[in-house]
Amino acid sequence: MSQTVDRQDGSPAPGPVLSPEALFHTGLVVEDLDLAMKTLSELAGYRWTSVMELQVTARTPGGLQHGDQRFVLSLEEPRLELVEAIPGTVWVSDGSNGAHHVGYWAESDRIETMSAALVELGLEVEASNDTETDGTLMWVYHRGLGGIRVELLNTLMKPSMDAWIAGADPAEVQQDAPIG
Repeated sequence: MSQTVDRQDGSPAPGPVLSPEALFHTGLVVEDLDLAMKTLSELAGYRWTSVMELQVTARTPGGLQHGDQRFVLSLEEPRLELVEAIPGTVWVSDGSNGAHHVGYWAESDRIETMSAALVELGLEVEASNDTETDGTLMWVYHRGLGGIRVELLNTLMKPSMDAWIAGADPAEVQQDAPIG
C-alpha cells in the first residue's frame, strides 16, 4: 500500500482503509420497496433477491433505534441494495443525495480496526449493530463523503448473503447466519 497522504503531524498516513475490490453494493433508501424494484427492473433490467425482512437495532449517538426492515439486493453486479425507509431511524433519505451508502466487506478480525481508521479519517460512526448479545460488530455505518455513508460488513455474513443472492429463502438465511 502506498502512503500518499500526510497527517497533521507531518508523518505519512497508512495506505487506504478500503479497496475497490471489497465494494459489495451501493445502498439506496426508497419509500416503496416494491415500486422501486419494479421501476429499476423496467428501467435498467435489474433482477432481485427475494425480500429480506428482519427486525433491526442500531446504536446511534442519540440512542438505540429499532425497526422492521425490508431490503433486497440486485442479482447483477455492481450490486444495488434497496432498503425500504424506516421513519425515525438512520434508514431514511433526506433527498439531498442519491445514494444512502456504499457497503464494503471487512474481515471479521479487522472490522473494528477499519472502523477506527475511518473515524480517524473524519468519517464518524453514525450507527452500528454492536447491540448483539455477544458484542460482535456485524455492520457499522460511517457518515462522511458529503452525506454518503460507508458501511463495513463483517465477512462472517458473506456465506449467508451469497446463499440469499443464489435464491435461498430469507427466513432460512436469517436462521443460519447473523444478518445484523
